[in-house]
Parts: sequence; structure tokens; C-alpha cells
Amino acid sequence: MSLGQHSLAPDGDAGSDRFPGSGNPTGVARKIASPLFLKKSLKELRRASRNYSRKQKGSAHRERARKHLVRVHERVVNQRQDWFWKLAHQLTDKYDYLFFETLNLKGMQRLWGRKINDLAWANFLEILQYVADCKGKTVDFIERWYPSSKTCSHCDYKLAQLPLELRRWRCPQCGAQNDRDLNAAVNIRRVGASTHELGDVRQSLIAIAV
Repeated sequence: MSLGQHSLAPDGDAGSDRFPGSGNPTGVARKIASPLFLKKSLKELRRASRNYSRKQKGSAHRERARKHLVRVHERVVNQRQDWFWKLAHQLTDKYDYLFFETLNLKGMQRLWGRKINDLAWANFLEILQYVADCKGKTVDFIERWYPSSKTCSHCDYKLAQLPLELRRWRCPQCGAQNDRDLNAAVNIRRVGASTHELGDVRQSLIAIAV
């Protein structure tokens, strides 16, 4: 039986450019960087948009410019969807259970803006849920107010506050240096496994984190 977990929390200095990462049985975790297709195509989109706006209304040139702008947008959407489907299959092939926390996306939107839209997290979850259902895998969510980021996964000490922009913190009780994303992922996995009565996973770091 294998277990996975998800916790969406953007990486520090780079901003919100991370997507689910995974760990292995040895406890070495990794993060998967989102391709951020919108960001990569932003210059081309802006150029195509300016070109369209400069064309005379009702002209054939404006119509061609409009079609080009639409094609650029469609390419971004198609690239993102293709990556989502491939990632969903990778995760469901590797894990029987995937646990997520319910996220404050509006708060993250205020902090990281367009990058949150580029991640399209809700869209990915829909695809992942569909693929998991087809394969008989389990996708479950823990409640939003569980302090996954603020609780030290080493000793269970809970911070009173942990701002979204703070990506690493040191536990005042045990001294552990916690990466916000991976620490939350371990806690989410522990809660999810407990909910499904999958046994003690305190020492296991087969994980998925953002």
C-alpha cells in the first residue's frame, strides 16, 4: 500500500511557482515546479493583444489578429491540460491515497496574483479526482482549519501565527528547521492516514507537497 499527500503552498523567494512534489521511502522529498504556461506565453499574448487592438475595426487584418490571439490562448490552455492529465496519471500510478487540505485560494490570490491562476489548482484537482476514480484510488481532503503549516511535524508544537509569505521556520520547542510546504505535507498525510485508519505514518515521508 502506498500513500500520498498534497499541500499547496508556493515556494518562497520564487513565489507561487510550485506544484505537487513527491518524496520517497527514504524520506527524501522533492518538489515539482509548475511549467506556468501562462507566464511563459505572456510576452506573446501581450504582443498579439496589442496587434489586435491596433487593427481597424471590421477589417480583415483585425479578424486575422483576433484568430491569432485566440490560438495563443488556446495553446496555453491545451499545454496546461496536457500536463495536468500526465501528472494526474503519474500520481495515481504511484499512490493509492492522496490527501489534500482545503486551501484559502482567495488569500493566496491576493498575495501571488496571476501565478495562482496559472497554477489552475481547482482544474487540476478535478482531473485528478476523475483519474483516481477510474483507477480505484482515493482522493480525500482534510478540513481547512487544520494547522498543517503551523504544526511542527517533528514534535507537534503549534505556532500561534505563520504568515503566508514565511516559507521556513524553526520550531521553538525541538529546534527543527521546517520547510513550510514539506512540513505541512507530512502533517496532512498523517491526518489523512489516521482518518482512513491506515496505521502510524509518523516516520514515513512518502509524500506529495507543493
